Amino acid sequence: MIKVVMADDHQEVRNAWSDFLRRFKTIEIVGICSDGDEVLERVRDLQPDIVLMDINMKKMSGIEATGIISKKWPSVRVIAISAHNGEGYVKAMIDAGASGFVTKSAIAQELVQAIHAVYEGKSYICEELKKKWGQKAQAE
Repeated sequence: MIKVVMADDHQEVRNAWSDFLRRFKTIEIVGICSDGDEVLERVRDLQPDIVLMDINMKKMSGIEATGIISKKWPSVRVIAISAHNGEGYVKAMIDAGASGFVTKSAIAQELVQAIHAVYEGKSYICEELKKKWGQKAQAE
């Protein structure tokens, strides 16, 4: 069972992720957080395998929280989940220690693929970003 903590400042997003992910027998939602400070508390107390981390949150950004998690709890892997799809955001999260990045507009099933890949020690970038960067590389 993959233990997951979710962090997003929008309740609707937290509810949607939770409802969707609870359908999978391999994933257990052990914590749901609304801000960066809260996610650090949950990670400390629950020691999840994966944190699904929004970038823009109150009190502390997902980038800052990811940096702290990667230093204090290196066995906990972070997957960024964001509406932002710019390379700067992806680079900031990866540099902070995230193992994956999935946009909020990605197909929901892709989030499950990302969780399994990152849990297995791989990195994961969603198809939307791969296509976007591939087109940019072809244009140059």
